[in-house]
Amino acid sequence: MSHSRPPFHAGSALLVALVGCGGGTNVVAPPPPPPSGFVVTFAPDTSGRSTAAALGWSTHIPNVDFVLTPSDSSGPPQSFRATAEGTVTLTDIRPGDYLVEAQRWLTPAESPLLPAGDAAVGFVSRLGIRVQASTGAVTVALQASRRKPLLISEWAFNYKAAPGIGGYFDGGFLEIHNDADSTIFLDGMVVAEGFAVDYDYPVNRCTDNLVFTDDPRGVYSRLAQKFPGSGRQYPVAPGATVTVATDAIDHSAIVPDGIDLSGADFEFSGPSDADNPTVPNMIDVGLISYPAGHGLHWAGLGAVAVLARPVDFLRLPRVTSPSGVTYARIDRGDLLDVLWITSNFTGSPVPECPRLISPVIDRDGARVRGTDDQVEY
Repeated sequence: MSHSRPPFHAGSALLVALVGCGGGTNVVAPPPPPPSGFVVTFAPDTSGRSTAAALGWSTHIPNVDFVLTPSDSSGPPQSFRATAEGTVTLTDIRPGDYLVEAQRWLTPAESPLLPAGDAAVGFVSRLGIRVQASTGAVTVALQASRRKPLLISEWAFNYKAAPGIGGYFDGGFLEIHNDADSTIFLDGMVVAEGFAVDYDYPVNRCTDNLVFTDDPRGVYSRLAQKFPGSGRQYPVAPGATVTVATDAIDHSAIVPDGIDLSGADFEFSGPSDADNPTVPNMIDVGLISYPAGHGLHWAGLGAVAVLARPVDFLRLPRVTSPSGVTYARIDRGDLLDVLWITSNFTGSPVPECPRLISPVIDRDGARVRGTDDQVEY
């Protein structure tokens, strides 16, 4: 007598396992399908592709840490980590605009894989994305963050309120840090204030100034001073930091919470400043001298601070703005470090300009222009 066997269906919803003892059965559910949601993929941008390729990351960047924040403050920031494949699936995201702040620093095992001359320390990005629906996908391009030998490690030029004299502008300072493995000499290097019209004024529109704010070739300036020295007089050891003050005096005697800068390493110079004879003076080399007579102090709401190799301002390319002011361009190859500062004031009826310098030179600004360095820093 023949017996027929029921057919086996590969797509059946349940798997049945026979258990020898007692003749019982266990019913095991199959694994759930992959979650459906909004997929974020992290990949290197064009400037970082060679670095990523050296690490074996040709199409994606793995294990990226990022924070997602709704632009309308409708929810708190949320932290995530991407997979080894460089992706994150967000299963409960709402449509809207979001800020993505991402970073992926290299490990001690990864850094030696880079070719000689590649000073990358990781990949970073800070940009807005728009989510149209709870399902979809977006690729976030991360830029390679590279180690700079010399950088502006602190900018502190916020205004102080001085009893009887109003705003006080002369108690600020820069700190410059040697992040290299060898000694660097500051002699002849230039510190400059870059072009920084940062609001869309009816008589001076953001679009009128794109020649300055969106030029990848360099940064425009007319106010600059250089370090003294004939070549090897002012060394900065590896890991050391020097302070450059507007006025190298004790400002606590003039304004509340003023900083004692009498021990600064250098001071900006001007015909009206309080000169400290024990501190070397910077040398004016810009197209004009600072009108206030105290050297550099970044007086506007927006600010662009530049640290550059020795350059001759009289030989730099020049451009005249629509308002008739002429600026010199410090070429990108001569820039050592650049940062741009925006105001932390949010009540202006005039919209802010989207950028003060090209993203090729500095990817984003810092909203730290206020009135109190103790709060801002």
